[in-house]
Amino acid sequence: MLSILRFFRRRDWASAWLRECRANAIGDRSMLFGIGFHKLTLDEAVTRAEAMLKTSKSSRMIVTPNSVSLLKSRKNPRLLEAYQRADLVIADGIGIVWASRLLRVPLKERVTGIELAEALLKRSSVNGYRVFLLGGKDGVAARAASRLKARFPGLAIVGTHHGYFTEDTKPLAAIRRVRPQILLVALGVPKQEQWMAKCADQLEVPLMIGIGGALDVFSGDRQRASARWQRLGLEWAYRLLHQPRRIKRALAIPCFIGHVLWTRASANLSTFIHLPAEKA
Repeated sequence: MLSILRFFRRRDWASAWLRECRANAIGDRSMLFGIGFHKLTLDEAVTRAEAMLKTSKSSRMIVTPNSVSLLKSRKNPRLLEAYQRADLVIADGIGIVWASRLLRVPLKERVTGIELAEALLKRSSVNGYRVFLLGGKDGVAARAASRLKARFPGLAIVGTHHGYFTEDTKPLAAIRRVRPQILLVALGVPKQEQWMAKCADQLEVPLMIGIGGALDVFSGDRQRASARWQRLGLEWAYRLLHQPRRIKRALAIPCFIGHVLWTRASANLSTFIHLPAEKA
């Protein structure tokens, strides 16, 4: 047994292998599987986003990974690059918050993309920020715009475009024409993140936010889980009950849990491997 321990202590490959699994904290971020999540509450995230909006001279990008999209990024280098490039990364998923706590780099709370979007839309109605909605099936963004204007009087939604395009020319032209300050991108993962990363330099939009399927909720085409489901961290289960076709995505959740538990075990093993060497 002693010889086995000495073998592991000496092996550089063991340390390299474990580095891939390690979670750590850097500044105001919790690093999980190569992605730096900002440690913010919803109010803090809104304040940070609005500060970007007011001071940015180029397009800034906000992304909202959950446990399923985080796993996708491990197999999709373009998605991982988009997450790493983003200016603000918030945890849209109770699984991410749970993982951060188990791995001892705790986030403050779950901040969903839809809640961040709603808070910024409310501020936009007061401060006059111009908003563009991109995504959903034909007609969804227009219906969402109508309902949001009724919900937030004074809100300036200056344009909409569906998300079923094969070339970027038309949506880019529509966005440039009205010069919004906030662009809500609801193309789904990974398309929305990859599109924002690709098109950021072609737009003069201070703030772009990936919001997944939020336009379907804003339009009234789909209901969001009640506050009780959200508090219990079971919003994913509510979606599965109402959209059984999401079963494939749901199956990724046990895989994510396995990754997190393996990472925790690997961190413990790393500490064990790096015990002080025995004196001769």
